[in-house]
Amino acid sequence: MKNKRAFIAIPILIIMGAVFGALAKAGDVAIQGTFWGYTLYSFGIVSTEIFVWVAMCTIIAVSSDNKIWAAVNVFIFLVAMILSYYSYSYFVVGYFVSRVVRYWLIMLVPATVAGFIVWYVKINQVFKYVVIVLVTLILIHDIHILVRGYVNAIIIDIILYIIFMLVILPKRARKN
Repeated sequence: MKNKRAFIAIPILIIMGAVFGALAKAGDVAIQGTFWGYTLYSFGIVSTEIFVWVAMCTIIAVSSDNKIWAAVNVFIFLVAMILSYYSYSYFVVGYFVSRVVRYWLIMLVPATVAGFIVWYVKINQVFKYVVIVLVTLILIHDIHILVRGYVNAIIIDIILYIIFMLVILPKRARKN
């Protein structure tokens, strides 16, 4: 049954990656004249940070059934995101730099390995808290350096951080 669930996750990860990739590129070129334009632009700012991708890949890895599926799921999500981002960039914006795409395709290898390693958060409490501290520091850095007071971007980061914490922290057993 678990393998069936893992295979069902593949199309969901492809869709998520494609949506986030397109939103990231659309945010890079969004016009800020309206609330939605400002929000999309804010997502573009957030998507240039490392926090959003580290948090999302950690959530995907921790939510996976085993360490192999964690690596596969992170890989699938990032491939869909990269393809969507650069397809939008090429076909909609008219901008494409092949060496940048090659760089991100090469970065899939360490990201996939990281997905494999991060899965161990599920079984190692010390590692779990190390990951929480590292991701929190990345968030603080990104908000301080990159977000520069964009309220919507900070809200997006905080919402993602809350989701990250809900997924990564242990669930407490209920007493009956």
